[in-house]
Amino acid sequence: MRSATDMLRDIAGGELVEHFGDAIRELNHAITACDDKKGGSITLKINIKPAGRGSGALNVDYDFTIRAPKLPRRSSIMFGTPEGDMLATDPTQRQLDLRQVETTPAAAVPLRDANAGTTELRTA
Repeated sequence: MRSATDMLRDIAGGELVEHFGDAIRELNHAITACDDKKGGSITLKINIKPAGRGSGALNVDYDFTIRAPKLPRRSSIMFGTPEGDMLATDPTQRQLDLRQVETTPAAAVPLRDANAGTTELRTA
């Protein structure tokens, strides 16, 4: 009696096993890309029907369904307008007139070494 793996290797001239390996790799990449410990699954469907009356031949077709975890997507806060548009900023809030302010470097203040100096305690 032949094993199931031997029969699977013969379906579609070996394409089923090759495509199944690709599906496993695809699912592995999808699971690895998610950090939230979600898993996935692969469903293999094999359809077998007679090729003709009394011939003993069978037509064998296959299909895969991959259920991979989905990466989370960012959400946005938007503001609706009476016209039905959506804006990234609140249209009812006044905009501030912000502008670049030129600064001059601070006056050079000599730095002193905290370790250099006296070690005596002063009382207040």
